[in-house]
Amino acid sequence: MFEWENDYKIGIPEMDAEHLVLFALINQIEINVNGEKAEDCLSDVLGALLTYVSFHFSREQELMAQHNYPGYVDHVRQHEEFTSTVQRLAEEGRGGGLEAALRLRGVVLNWLINHILRADADYASFIRGK
Repeated sequence: MFEWENDYKIGIPEMDAEHLVLFALINQIEINVNGEKAEDCLSDVLGALLTYVSFHFSREQELMAQHNYPGYVDHVRQHEEFTSTVQRLAEEGRGGGLEAALRLRGVVLNWLINHILRADADYASFIRGK
């Protein structure tokens, strides 16, 4: 299981809470992979992940726009690339079972941690500094 660490907090409580939900979805993949139910759950978990990611990204982008964050365009591009990657992996993973679930879990976790620690921390710092 992947655990939330205080280092992942960006200092904007609503966004930190939403990031926690994303970690919970990643853990749902882990639970099902370890329970040998990867094929049964992968499309449901992916659907939930993509739905929540869309919600979270739109809220984040709204927040950045409200504060005229100068890195807005690049940040939105990162969100779009991530969404496309997850959708592509979902298509490639249909019927792929454990291997597809593990690949997806790794991509999502790595991207999320790196994105939070770098891109999200940057916009949060900008907003808190205003």
